Amino acid sequence: MKKVDLLLFGATRHTGFSIARLAVGKGETVAVMARKESDVSGLETLGVTVVRGDAFDIQDCRRTLNEIRPRRVVSLMGGKNAQGRRVCGEGNINVIRALKESDAVERILLVTSMGCGEQYEALNDHVKKFLGEALLAKTEAENYLKESGLPWTIVRPGGLSDKPASGNFCLLDEPDGSRKGYVSRGDVAAAVLRVLDDPVWLYRAVTVQCDKGVEDGIQA
Repeated sequence: MKKVDLLLFGATRHTGFSIARLAVGKGETVAVMARKESDVSGLETLGVTVVRGDAFDIQDCRRTLNEIRPRRVVSLMGGKNAQGRRVCGEGNINVIRALKESDAVERILLVTSMGCGEQYEALNDHVKKFLGEALLAKTEAENYLKESGLPWTIVRPGGLSDKPASGNFCLLDEPDGSRKGYVSRGDVAAAVLRVLDDPVWLYRAVTVQCDKGVEDGIQA
């Protein structure tokens, strides 16, 4: 059994990897659950503990929590497998179910997307057509978390960019349509760690958007 400050699900690359790197840089002990086929060399170089497991298997989630005993948990899994199962829905729910059965954690933070939850109905039909399936799966996980009894926070990033972090982001209760820029994944990682320990954001969903300007990027 190993106690760590932070356990991440979905952190072998992109935003999750940035969270791991920033947390290690702050002196925190970090662990990640990763599928057996995932390249974890970068995480191991950082000194991150890696537990092999699949979030589609709740027994793997339970085993990981029993081995790691985290103080806080962040899950930002997304996408679907070859069979069409969405880890952003089913996988995240398995993590939450396993957490309900384990020792208490100080906080679980779920990273989803802008447009989830109560924001979904305000989306236009074009966005719903292309992103609706993913957003609804993430919303299902959000709702399950809210009803879990666990101490939760939800982070909903806007459009994402692979540009370097700039500190150019803001934390909002609702999306701001005037902010058209893309927010970098590194800045989302910084936002996650900022709200993770802030009691102001406990039991709240926070939208992360670019603070100003318009950047080239890719949609989440």
